[in-house]
Amino acid sequence: MPRMFVELCKREWKRILFDPRIATLMLIVPFIYAFLFGGEYWAGSVKQIPIVIVDQDHSRLTREITTSLAASESLRIFTVVNSPEDFLPLVRREKAYACVVFPGHFERDVFAGKRAGVGVIVDGSNLLVGNMTSRAINTVLTTYRVGISAEELSYTGIASSAAKTSATPVQSVVRAPFNPAFNYSYFILMGLVCVVIQQVTRMGSSIALSLDDVDDLWMNLPGPAPTVFWVYLSKIVATIALVLPAAFISAALPFVLFGAPFRGSALFLSIVLSLYVVMQISIGYGFCLFCRSSVIAVQLHLFMSVIIFILSGFTWPVYAMPHWIRPIVYCAPLFHMNSLLRKVALNGAGPGVLLQHLLPLLVWLLVAVASGYLAVWKQMDRTERAKFPW
Repeated sequence: MPRMFVELCKREWKRILFDPRIATLMLIVPFIYAFLFGGEYWAGSVKQIPIVIVDQDHSRLTREITTSLAASESLRIFTVVNSPEDFLPLVRREKAYACVVFPGHFERDVFAGKRAGVGVIVDGSNLLVGNMTSRAINTVLTTYRVGISAEELSYTGIASSAAKTSATPVQSVVRAPFNPAFNYSYFILMGLVCVVIQQVTRMGSSIALSLDDVDDLWMNLPGPAPTVFWVYLSKIVATIALVLPAAFISAALPFVLFGAPFRGSALFLSIVLSLYVVMQISIGYGFCLFCRSSVIAVQLHLFMSVIIFILSGFTWPVYAMPHWIRPIVYCAPLFHMNSLLRKVALNGAGPGVLLQHLLPLLVWLLVAVASGYLAVWKQMDRTERAKFPW
């Protein structure tokens, strides 16, 4: 029995080590996951969050607090603007995530012993970043003690005992214009819908093509055998007719059923979502270029799904990732689609602002259609029925 046990162990080792799929999945993939995940969270915390300043007081005190905010390792002053309205376009372009507003007569109120309020406007459409930004700003404001000590207050004529009680932290008033209720579901639901639409569409398309018995395509069909073009087009149109309504309903549920706000153009988002679905169907076909069976196609999708999700910028802001990982994120269609959906729905952004996400999706659409076409051609060519693509 011990000898048989050893032989069985050797047999299993041989199976694992000499089968490229099993060896890769069990011995190499864990290192890939650990490397990518570790790279994404390398910083350990979100630092250098870009913010803007609105200084309506233009006093020495506001300049001191601005300097303290800039000195925080969590914050970075992107620019100084004239009014809070100038902050909103920067949010839609992801140039800044919060705005600190110093009201007029701020320094006068402080030295008069009054509680002075500082406005803090955060990007509520991305609460993962918004909460971090708000917390970092409040930390500076509550520990700075308005940049003056009780001794400095006493120089203004305030009694020593009163000066100690007057040197209180600046009071901040936080407002999230795109998500006043600070509802996490607004951001989370939209991102998850994009993930689901991508994964199920890709996997279903891969399985459908890998199970396609090409010889049956010409049974009971009038006329000569169809070309690759018509087969590919018919598969795309038929799949869209079934998948697109389900995708639209899924994308609408966060707004219709769960009450998420929608401030942008429904027509624009519908067009983008339609192109996105076509892209995912074609990418699913393209996977069959590397898969000889539906089982392998599903395995490849499951392997890629975790990486795609983590590196989509959904759970961690892209600007907080290492520079070598950001190009990978920017190449992911899920990142751009998730950004489009969130900015259109919550921020009310238009096509001009979203061009940075539209162009990569269009490039991906062309690549996906080409790869899907080649996969259908390869499938048909196995029967020696399609010698030319057209």
